[in-house]
Amino acid sequence: MQSHIKLLLLVTGGLGCALSFLAGRATAPESSHDELLRLLARQGEQLEALEARLGPASQQMRCAVAAPAGGLDAAWLQAELARILHEELGSQRAEAKGAQTPVPEPSTESLMGLQEGHRLLDEASRSQRWREEDAQAMRRAMRELNGAQREELMRRFAVFVNAGGVDVQVRGPPF
Repeated sequence: MQSHIKLLLLVTGGLGCALSFLAGRATAPESSHDELLRLLARQGEQLEALEARLGPASQQMRCAVAAPAGGLDAAWLQAELARILHEELGSQRAEAKGAQTPVPEPSTESLMGLQEGHRLLDEASRSQRWREEDAQAMRRAMRELNGAQREELMRRFAVFVNAGGVDVQVRGPPF
């Protein structure tokens, strides 16, 4: 008995789906692509007309600056180019001279400040914390340093902090 009911339900469900599909197809509006094809053909014609109209103009090159009435003055152009090159190369020469000048020896105060900064960083890495007192002492030491020495200490401090070796216990800037 149960198998007859299952079979009846299966047949009824299949017939219901098939009838629903057929009813949907029968009532669907006629799909006509004729209007769409006409629109695309008209669009293609407009594009071809535009290409034909712009074709010769796109091959012509026009200068936006009018040539002088007496023709191009070669001497003036040569002088202008020489001036521009002199300005550009002059600034590069100055930069090259600045790079070649020897860096002055650091003063004894800056060397002492650098040593103090390294000592503070060593102490902070041993204790694994950076306190307010350390930050104040580093600020005093950094007053005497030049740019390269400051960068060296800040880079070393950043490595310690980023590696997780130092816990920063300072409010605000670390030094």
